[in-house]
Amino acid sequence: MKEFKYLWLKVLLLVCFFLISGEVAAGPADDPGELEAYIDGVIYSQMDEHNIVGATLAVVQDGEIVLSKGYGYADFENRIPVDPAKTLFRPGSTSKLFTWTAVMQLVEQGLLDLQTDINEYLDFEIADQLYGKGHAAPPGPITMTHLLTHTPGFEDKGQDLFVLSVEEMLSLEDYLKTHIPARVFPPGEVMAYSNYGTALAGYIVERVSGLPFAEYVETNIFNPLGMHNSTFRQPLPDNLANNMARAYNFFNGDFYEGGFEYIAALPAGSMSSTANDMARFMIAHLQNGVYGETQILEEVTAREMHRRQFTHHPLQDGMTYGFIEQTINGRRIINHGGNTFLFATGCYLFPEENTGLFVSYSGGTGLEREALFTAFMDRYYPAPAAAELVPPPGSAGRAATFAGEYIPNRANFSTAEKLFSILSTVRVAADEDGYLLVNMFGYPQQFVEIEPGVYDSRYTEGTRLINRVVFVDREGRLMMLPGGPTLNTTMAPWYGSRTLAGLLIGTNLVLILSAIAAWIYVFAKRLIRREKDVAPKLTLAARLAVVIYALLMIILLSGLLGALANIDPAYGVPRIFLEGSDALRSLLIIPYLIALATLAMLGFTILAWLKKYWTIGGRIHYTGITLSSFGFIWFMLYGNLL
Repeated sequence: MKEFKYLWLKVLLLVCFFLISGEVAAGPADDPGELEAYIDGVIYSQMDEHNIVGATLAVVQDGEIVLSKGYGYADFENRIPVDPAKTLFRPGSTSKLFTWTAVMQLVEQGLLDLQTDINEYLDFEIADQLYGKGHAAPPGPITMTHLLTHTPGFEDKGQDLFVLSVEEMLSLEDYLKTHIPARVFPPGEVMAYSNYGTALAGYIVERVSGLPFAEYVETNIFNPLGMHNSTFRQPLPDNLANNMARAYNFFNGDFYEGGFEYIAALPAGSMSSTANDMARFMIAHLQNGVYGETQILEEVTAREMHRRQFTHHPLQDGMTYGFIEQTINGRRIINHGGNTFLFATGCYLFPEENTGLFVSYSGGTGLEREALFTAFMDRYYPAPAAAELVPPPGSAGRAATFAGEYIPNRANFSTAEKLFSILSTVRVAADEDGYLLVNMFGYPQQFVEIEPGVYDSRYTEGTRLINRVVFVDREGRLMMLPGGPTLNTTMAPWYGSRTLAGLLIGTNLVLILSAIAAWIYVFAKRLIRREKDVAPKLTLAARLAVVIYALLMIILLSGLLGALANIDPAYGVPRIFLEGSDALRSLLIIPYLIALATLAMLGFTILAWLKKYWTIGGRIHYTGITLSSFGFIWFMLYGNLL
């Protein structure tokens, strides 16, 4: 007995030592008051720094709500505060978790099979052909497993996804049938985030269940969980409309209110919900499908849904059936974020700790949710003490092999939207000390090699957009994989890099403008001296072709840049994203006119050498203009502007 008493004393002293030394952190439920004070400090600081009007949050643990709180205003003008029980936010793609839950319910009932070709469930066909592969062998059928893990291989398309009026919004069926994206990866091989794929899954839920998607979710998820302040319906039902948070964007020193965002791919992101409702959903998943006396999934189904189903590399996070895996501070989290133009949301589940965190902001940069999440992790689930990562010998040379520009796998390949992919490349570099430098979305991070091709973030505290990157070769294409389906990238070919595009455009402009300047100078000189221009009319036409080309090129570039720079103050994005493809249609006629002008310049170049117009220097200069113009033609072809 005496030894037993001393044993407990030793254990108690050991625990006290760890608590004092900081090796063991208190969980969020251990001191709700401290949790609230800490979260308040983080969120109020974010709201002040980034001019955020409102936020809503819920933390759950062991089947209970530990903290639910609203921050700021649901209605800024009338000073109506955010109520976590009543105020609706738009969680965007976090809505997908409900679509995947609905799918798994139907799998349980035997109405859906995860390995069946989805064409078996559709009333239209997804073609079995990869974009640009001609008569290559069919890539094989897409299954529900591929949709659940974001591996169907679809390109990304933004056209008509968001609209600002119910009159503009297509029905789910019409949207899916008229906006079929190209298949660009074989199914089951590459994670490339797909709104279309999720919308397709929701449409299959409709067809199999016989209920409209929004009604199915209400009947089988919302109502059983008591989520009475949640809906997928657009516009909002009358009983919920007055509780919708009015979202604001801070632009040039003022707040601008945005309207309701209508999302055509309804199952992919149209939900409106409250923090308290989302807390119920988190608890149900953390308890493997059970909330109180209600069961929305069988335990075996929930566990299967939460298990990793796909990854590109065994040392990298991947996808469950619908949730995105993330490892931070040595702990496994399954989560899903979501952004609309006006709202930014994160939903994080900690299965081993039986803990969940939900937060949604109206306004801000969209990165606040990750900053809050990492602050929460560092506070309550900190990383074990470890020595600072240092590049191993020889890592500088290995890191250099990965340097270059990378294009998102979640990108457009078949329409003019591809241009945005070229403009949003991720730059990877290596310094002389062996650190890998990754600049993604203007957020630079340093990484250290832990084994060949696998790099961990140098820093383990503070906001980390990425914790680990892995490089793999897929059929000769080098991919950089930060984990999850949204940030994966493929190294851009030299002919498709943003650097080359800038070089081609810059060289072309310099040669053209220098030629025009020289011609103006010669013309002015002759005018002053009253000398007659004896140049053949054909050479004048050649110069006119260059001037026309230059004007068209400047109109196109200024039009594209102007469209991107024309920011809507309420939504914080270029108006072109809100106005759809019609806004660019007239501008996209210009590349064809440029092509005609370039062909004319090619003809004049040949004649100049045959007829020996100008000096040799003049002919070389004109030839340089023509060749660089073909470089610009290549840029337009590659970007699908032609």
